[in-house]
Amino acid sequence: MKNRNKIIAVLFALGLGFSCTDESTYPIDFDKVNNSNAGILSQVSVISVAFDKFNIPGAKYEVTLEANDANRGKLFTSVDIFVSYVDRTPSSANGNNSKTEVKIKTHQASEFVVDGTTGLPRLTVSITAPETLTALGLVAGELEGSDQFVYRQAMNFPDGRVFSSNNVTTAIASGGGVYKSPFQNVVAVVCPSDLGGTINYKTYVFAAVVPIAPCQPFVTGTTTWDELGPGAYAVEDATFGQYDCAWNDNPASGVTLNDACNILSLTGSDQYGLIYTFSIFSNDGTTLVIDWSNDYGDVGRSELTRTGKTWPLGLTF
Repeated sequence: MKNRNKIIAVLFALGLGFSCTDESTYPIDFDKVNNSNAGILSQVSVISVAFDKFNIPGAKYEVTLEANDANRGKLFTSVDIFVSYVDRTPSSANGNNSKTEVKIKTHQASEFVVDGTTGLPRLTVSITAPETLTALGLVAGELEGSDQFVYRQAMNFPDGRVFSSNNVTTAIASGGGVYKSPFQNVVAVVCPSDLGGTINYKTYVFAAVVPIAPCQPFVTGTTTWDELGPGAYAVEDATFGQYDCAWNDNPASGVTLNDACNILSLTGSDQYGLIYTFSIFSNDGTTLVIDWSNDYGDVGRSELTRTGKTWPLGLTF
């Protein structure tokens, strides 16, 4: 029984390693007629696929790729890397500044190093943001949050075949493990946001529908902006203490603060369906002073500070 199991295991391993036509053991289906000429370029790890708008000199695109083909990664000759730019925030002055695809780099098969575990050749591709901008004829000042760079890898074979995102199948592009080979990555221009946490407030209530004597001359306390996701924060109290001092009521909750590269906006309404407007009166980094109001008629000015943290100086509404 032991010998029989050993033979089956050896045959199974050979089938995985050398079968070129049985898609159950070698699931490459770029070319169903002749899979022996196909190849995949799997993403072993995605190290960096975002550009920090505030640190373009230090930003880069970096992924580790693993090549595979009918001869365990020995058939392909090179990998070309292309990049294009999608201007998702076109201005009225300059229009859409999107850039068509250009080839930015070529890596020869000889640059790939065989991995000790998989036995397949690997390479870490690293392209800096400045390299990318130069290739596309862009400058850092033209970039805005949510703009995108699309990096496309193309795997070349000696017979002229090329495998890339334009002929990869869904099964390969979105597969698991070594078969996840989309042949491209979208790199977004992002602005790290760090506005959440505990906030100390000092609120002056300027006017309201009815007199609010308990709120005079000001009210102090703490509140929180809880991060809901990148650049989105749940505002615990949109009146910064006014509901409590004026009506002995719960905080004005339900409003979301959005941070898009220091451009702030509000969405949602409080528990009474009231819509809020915030504007920045001043900001020295230590104290952020905002004027707020809602469509019921509550109006105030709040001085906001954070323990151990400063406010970005470029914040605007």
